[in-house]
Amino acid sequence: MGLTPCMGYLTNTSVATPPAACCGAFKSLVDNAPICLCHGLNGDINKIMPAPMDFMRMMSLPGNCAVPLPMQTLAQCATAPVPPLDPPTTPAAPSPKPSL
Repeated sequence: MGLTPCMGYLTNTSVATPPAACCGAFKSLVDNAPICLCHGLNGDINKIMPAPMDFMRMMSLPGNCAVPLPMQTLAQCATAPVPPLDPPTTPAAPSPKPSL
């Protein structure tokens, strides 16, 4: 997830405004992988955060960063499957049996 520069703002209420790097990362996420916003809305993002995310701060990013949210994507959050935060791992191929 590309919101690493936002961690301090999203998890610490003493950080008054999102830093410029956070806004840049948020814009990039909205432009390139908007479906990932669903993880913020459904709370999955807390699985990878160093501390619990403040939901209201997440919802303030569009206004604070002047980045409009794609409404069609937000509708998908409620109606379509959301890809997992981490891609599924493929099991390792079994090792060959030793020849006798």
